Amino acid sequence: ARHDNKAIWSEVLRLAGGAGRRIAVFPSASSYPLKNGERAVKLLKSHGADAFLVPVALSGLDGVDCRGAVRDPALLGQVRTSAGVFFIGGNQSRICEALVDRDGQNTPMLDAVWDVYRRGGVVAGTSAGAAIMSRVMFRDPGLILNNMLHGVRMGKELDHGLGFLDGNWFVDQHCLVRGRFARALVAMHQQQVSYGFGIDEDTAVVVEQGDRARVIGNRGAVVLDLSQSRSDDAVQ
Repeated sequence: ARHDNKAIWSEVLRLAGGAGRRIAVFPSASSYPLKNGERAVKLLKSHGADAFLVPVALSGLDGVDCRGAVRDPALLGQVRTSAGVFFIGGNQSRICEALVDRDGQNTPMLDAVWDVYRRGGVVAGTSAGAAIMSRVMFRDPGLILNNMLHGVRMGKELDHGLGFLDGNWFVDQHCLVRGRFARALVAMHQQQVSYGFGIDEDTAVVVEQGDRARVIGNRGAVVLDLSQSRSDDAVQ
């Protein structure tokens, strides 16, 4: 979302419980986590949140070991007791690599984020921070036309997301302005995911109680429904 999109930032704060509530900002997706993370912290503070930076990133945070940070008891306590979590944009694979162990298990830090979520806190993100919300996400998709012609593969173009949304929903971002709804349909079909949100820029989809969603912001979102779709691999 744009920095001046008051509707979205105010909604993040409202879902966290209102002014003064603590929001943990994860800069993990960014190549410049300190600069861009602090920018997000400042923005959330300007809307009334008690936001703070969580120093978890694969690189770009001098003197911080990511593998140690995701297990630091003091840092885990700060995140676990927050009312919300916000993931900034960048590359979504960086988020998952930072928060998921090499054997595919949650790090203690990801468990802390899930604690916030299960307690009713808000878990939000922009761009890459939105892509991680579904159980499957794009990792390195390349050209949209190539995705349509040759398909997508788990471990290549696709990877596992963090799965905060129902497992039968897929998320893609910058969707309308960059024409990404086409690649989203390919991914959904390949992974047998029935429904998807294609979220455009400067827009948010707010999901509450796991079964209600509404769109806020300046553009819009498209709902993708493959529940009744059919395909024929013999057709070229």
